Amino acid sequence: MSYFLKETDYNAQIRSQILGIITNDTEDTLHLAELAAQEEIESYLNTRYDVAQIFDLDQDDTNRSKLIVLYMIDITLYHLHSNITPDNIPEIRYIRYNRAIEWLKKVADAKISPNLPEYADLENPFENGGSQFFFGGSNEKVTERY
Repeated sequence: MSYFLKETDYNAQIRSQILGIITNDTEDTLHLAELAAQEEIESYLNTRYDVAQIFDLDQDDTNRSKLIVLYMIDITLYHLHSNITPDNIPEIRYIRYNRAIEWLKKVADAKISPNLPEYADLENPFENGGSQFFFGGSNEKVTERY
């Protein structure tokens, strides 16, 4: 079975020996954490971006978003560490996880616009599982006191 992340993607952030230790040298543990991280990322991006195209398994390494790969690894490693010792997660993993979640929240709120494939038809956001935002307001309060 193929997955979005490749083994070589982890080399920039964690040594393979340490990755083996936190996964107990089982690929199933790693792939379950990857799938959970992917679902977490999709939950932030699916209102505006085509997550099926972002996480397409047939695309080559050059077409994959480097930011998505980076943040998916951060989230995966955080979940793997929290599986071992939830009260003793390395500080770097905690910081990088929070940074990834902050970025995803900004993307979801449209404060950041990454180079990701958007849905072809954004005229009706309900067709793609999105939601419609409603902003309300009123005039300033007027008092009649003299």
